[in-house]
Amino acid sequence: MTKKGKWLLTLLLSLQAGSCTEQLDWELEYKEEELIVVEGKITDEPAPHQVKLTFPLFEMNGIPEPVTGALVEINDARVIHTLTETPRGSGIYLTDPGFAGEVGKGYQLRIRYRGARFTGVSFMKEVLPFQFMRPYPVQDDPLLYEVYISDERGPAIVRLELDWSHLPGYDTLPPEETHALIYHYTLGGVDVNRVFPPEREHVRFPPGTIIFREKESVSREYEQFLRSMLSETDWRGGVFDVLPGNARSNMSDGAIGYFTAGAVIRDTVVIK
Repeated sequence: MTKKGKWLLTLLLSLQAGSCTEQLDWELEYKEEELIVVEGKITDEPAPHQVKLTFPLFEMNGIPEPVTGALVEINDARVIHTLTETPRGSGIYLTDPGFAGEVGKGYQLRIRYRGARFTGVSFMKEVLPFQFMRPYPVQDDPLLYEVYISDERGPAIVRLELDWSHLPGYDTLPPEETHALIYHYTLGGVDVNRVFPPEREHVRFPPGTIIFREKESVSREYEQFLRSMLSETDWRGGVFDVLPGNARSNMSDGAIGYFTAGAVIRDTVVIK
């Protein structure tokens, strides 16, 4: 190190040793935006599909207030389907029970509330067959498994509902000890916190467990929402965190959340 470098280092250490701390009270500007939160999804299965409308929460652990009395419609370019708030005052709007989307079609959600209009558009993609799933033993006495699910080419959500309540030795246990839910997300791109995720709970189950599988295709807009939502939840606490903020939305200005259309397949697997 040069003389000049040593002198600078000595000066910096002297300043640090002689420095003191002072408490500062920051007056932060707090503003509650006038927004509505949209959670809307339709599939290709005939059912009363749901669009849930609430106001944002501005404090932890609160209960969101429903947006009631809105006009909610879904436009499929041929017919405008009007949703009914059920029950009244709940902020939950349902399609007719026979409503079903079609793969390859686009859908527009329209919301009118207190003179304002909000819209969101989604295109329903085909759902691919279930990807590879392999149970592998993690304990010998008693024998217990965990499950590995591979990713696939396109974005998708796989939901596994595991049930071993019917097996001898487990049939007297409470439901929380004999049932489990696993969600597996396949999203495009590379997310560092997904490659190096924080520690998560391991679900272990005995042979004979019944797995009810459900797979849903993910639209491009919903994929963007899921990526940002996972960055704020499951992937937080990993090696590389993101700055906190609202998840990305495909709704127009004045609304946050998502509207998505996805195709669904289901099957049942018994672990031998």
